[in-house]
Amino acid sequence: MGKFFNRMYYGDPRKPDLNPEDMPDNRFELFFTVLQVRFWKLIQLNLMYSVFWIPAILWTYMQGVMIAHMDAEAVLGLDYFLILIPCFLIAGPATAGVTYVIRNWARDEHAWIFSDFKDAWKENWKESLLIMLINSVALMLFYTALFVYTQLAVRDSQWYLIPRYLILMMGIIFAMMNMFIFPMLVTYKLKVRQIYKNAFIFTIVELPRTVLMFAISAGIFYLSIRFYIIPMFIIGITLPMLISVSYANWVFDKYLNKNIQDAKARDTEDIGDSIAEDDETKEHDATSDDTIGNNGVTEYNVDDISNEVID
Repeated sequence: MGKFFNRMYYGDPRKPDLNPEDMPDNRFELFFTVLQVRFWKLIQLNLMYSVFWIPAILWTYMQGVMIAHMDAEAVLGLDYFLILIPCFLIAGPATAGVTYVIRNWARDEHAWIFSDFKDAWKENWKESLLIMLINSVALMLFYTALFVYTQLAVRDSQWYLIPRYLILMMGIIFAMMNMFIFPMLVTYKLKVRQIYKNAFIFTIVELPRTVLMFAISAGIFYLSIRFYIIPMFIIGITLPMLISVSYANWVFDKYLNKNIQDAKARDTEDIGDSIAEDDETKEHDATSDDTIGNNGVTEYNVDDISNEVID
């Protein structure tokens, strides 16, 4: 038993270290390497993270049992969502902490399960509470609107199916946006409004890939709760998160990180050119009393850009 737990924490000592030529060349290969190396860590992280979702799970289960013993047309009421919202808030900061750990693993970077989880919790707890509040309220509004338009379509006119399907599409898009929201929160210093705006843009721009990744992640989560919910507490949350966060990292590399690196390079080049021009000016006008201006140095410097990214 001791050897089993040692292998969970430290890995298999019989496996050789990776050589440089064995390292993955892209995000797709990196995902499977991380999944192999961090599998037991993902289980540990999943067990810890599941604790924060127990209130929401128990409350939803209780409501499901009550509805099953009631009339066939019984639906979730306002009281369900009013209690579900605080349950979501409980999981908010924990989601930020888990996302930070998985983000590091997905980038092939080190992260301690407990200490890095705690640090990311403390760093992002305010924003994560606000995000979870928005998500839970949005869930309530989408559910209510779908129910209302479905009833109107049945009782009055089939034309009400048009707004029903529009709302359903909006709800799916909003759900897919969450693949980017928490990874952006723990990676970049952005306002919550900017995070939601960027998440919407990424979802639309990469819509086919986002639909595919969302379907895979949601499918794994559904299967984990379909069979007596036990697999969800083992790997049913962090495995879909690893998939979605790995995909989000790829999107960030394509649209955000490249622009940041390009801006750093441009500003470094501008600063270097300005220093060279300044030296030239001093050599030619050593005795001049004229005041030199800003020497063409841009007001947007390298430090401003580097401070936008959280190490």
